[in-house]
Amino acid sequence: MSGYTLYWKPGSGSMVVEAALRLVGVSFDGVRINDTSDPAFLALNPAGKVPVLKMACGPVIAESAAILLSLDDMFPEARLLPPRGRSGHVKAVQWLIFMATNIYPACLRYYYPERHTADPAPEAAEAVRQQAARDMERDFAQLAAVVQGPFLTGQTMTITDVYAAMLADWYDPAKQLPELAALVSRVLENPAAAEAWRNHGFGK
Repeated sequence: MSGYTLYWKPGSGSMVVEAALRLVGVSFDGVRINDTSDPAFLALNPAGKVPVLKMACGPVIAESAAILLSLDDMFPEARLLPPRGRSGHVKAVQWLIFMATNIYPACLRYYYPERHTADPAPEAAEAVRQQAARDMERDFAQLAAVVQGPFLTGQTMTITDVYAAMLADWYDPAKQLPELAALVSRVLENPAAAEAWRNHGFGK
């Protein structure tokens, strides 16, 4: 048994957390969650969402961005994010939170629009979906505009880049933006990120 347990689901945001664990170089146990409404899982995360990271001698952490920031705090030598006190760190954290609070929710509205309206009419769900697409097009364009190349903060990959690649894989028009297409390609040259990508069934 390792000291870490990742509760995950294929195709979900747990991919970036698995990538982070592999980049840090710690062993972990993976528990695949097929039913997020299972009472045993809800006891870990009442929100009923993956990913969840459980540590033998520490807290249970939910929310992908929170997990990534915590891992960066615990393993600063792994450089999941640029060193604190440098402009690259501020930029990487800013865009990580931007994606977690804007693009990620828009993806959920796009693929599960019926969950975001009380109106049962198909037209209502379609209106939610269309607005989500417009929101993602705007937000991905903002993200692409600040990519320094090939990665967000320059020549060195951070976990923010892996997060961006994950979201771009969820929404095909994002991969038509040259900056993001190049970023995804370079992220997948990293063995740790590529393994997590395959394990979660991304790129299909």
